[in-house]
Amino acid sequence: MLYLSRLILDIRHRQARRDMGDAYQLHRTVLGAFPAAPVGSQAREHFGLLYRAEPVEGAPTLVRLLIQANVAPDWSKLPPDYLGLAPDNRGNPAVRPVGAEYATITDGTRLVFRLRANPTKRLSDRTPGRADPLVGKRVALLREDEQLAWLARQGERHGFRLLTTERSPEVPEARAAVQTTTHGQRPTQGESAPMRLSFGAVLFSGRLEVTESAIFRGTLATGIGSGKAFGFGLLSIAAIR
Repeated sequence: MLYLSRLILDIRHRQARRDMGDAYQLHRTVLGAFPAAPVGSQAREHFGLLYRAEPVEGAPTLVRLLIQANVAPDWSKLPPDYLGLAPDNRGNPAVRPVGAEYATITDGTRLVFRLRANPTKRLSDRTPGRADPLVGKRVALLREDEQLAWLARQGERHGFRLLTTERSPEVPEARAAVQTTTHGQRPTQGESAPMRLSFGAVLFSGRLEVTESAIFRGTLATGIGSGKAFGFGLLSIAAIR
């Protein structure tokens, strides 16, 4: 079973403001709603945890946090006043099972989507004798055409294709909006300084068509791309209206 939670955070709260400025601390706060993972396992992977933070339009002090996991969370452990007022009759937090909804997806289903991802590429250089310290490392994709091409490749692997515009069949009906770089500090052992974290963030949105429904349903559960422990990879979908 998969559960999707929606939390509306009030960043006037000290801890909420801290979490929005440090990806590692937000990760810890989210994990606090789940039981201890078995010894030797990674908690995020064990609980299938994916999440995404996004602004609430017209409310600069509020942040919407979407969290998906394979067990029901216990949000009562959040600090008092960490959450803002409920924006609707669903309450805050709002939690609902989505596994049965995802199970109805079949080949050919068309959906609108949103995905916050960290698109990168691994640099390679086959020039004889050339030494480049970046060769073999992953670097962020900065141009929109590169970012959309990355997403199209992910679709081929994950059971969907991007729909294209009617006027230009080669142009995907999707957008890639660069967001503020995500930062954080991961503690290290001993007296060493914390490890600094930095992720380039791109918010993808648009329309897609499911090509392999079994693979796609697995993708909804496991996410797309890297940085999943720090707020990337959650693929959100809705019916096209």
